[in-house]
Amino acid sequence: MGFYGDLQDLPLQDILHVLSSHGKSGRLTLSIPTDEITLVFHRGRVASVTTSDESLRIGQLLIDQGYITEEHVEQALALQAVEDGRTRLGDMLVELGFVNHQQIWKAVAAQFEASLFRILIQPGGTFVFTPEEVELDESLMEEIRIEPIVLNAMRMADEWLATHAKRDTVSLTDVPFVPEILDRLERPELDVLLAILNGATNTFDLAAKTGRSRDELDEVLDRLTTLGLIERTARAGAVPTT
Repeated sequence: MGFYGDLQDLPLQDILHVLSSHGKSGRLTLSIPTDEITLVFHRGRVASVTTSDESLRIGQLLIDQGYITEEHVEQALALQAVEDGRTRLGDMLVELGFVNHQQIWKAVAAQFEASLFRILIQPGGTFVFTPEEVELDESLMEEIRIEPIVLNAMRMADEWLATHAKRDTVSLTDVPFVPEILDRLERPELDVLLAILNGATNTFDLAAKTGRSRDELDEVLDRLTTLGLIERTARAGAVPTT
């Protein structure tokens, strides 16, 4: 039997505990204004994570972690298309010898943790669990302990919510973008700029959209402010950033 509701009424950690302790199989879809995340459960364990956000795709995470290049992902995607998508991207990258299974597991764990963090700090989220039989040849999450990931995501979310106010706003400056400056930006800085261009207007939304930790996001915003690309404004009643 499926169930659905608001995350404000039934916290995410409680949902995960119920599905895990009862050995449920099916799909848990979590929706927030900036993202939609689906967790596939196989007998109470998280078997896979999918997200609508490009920055949290497995290929991009492996690139960010320095394991592969964009060319490796493009090659794997091309071969995946030839096989009509029957082979998962992670498995294809392993078959091509670009990464090993342990590196894939680390990327999936990072994807899972970042996805949970986004859900936990974003108000107004909803959930839908749809029971179904899940047949998996090999679970990407098989070697990953779920409990520490959930606890760490909760800790990160608690720290974020305790030190950041939603009304601490960010915006692009009127200074024209100089290509030379953009070429100097790293991936986290580009992700933040893209999130702002896509409608994020405060640090709360940026954290939800990019999945960056409190300290990392602060550092990125400081660099972008120093470069004159963004402005940060603490509105009345907000906790000033330091």
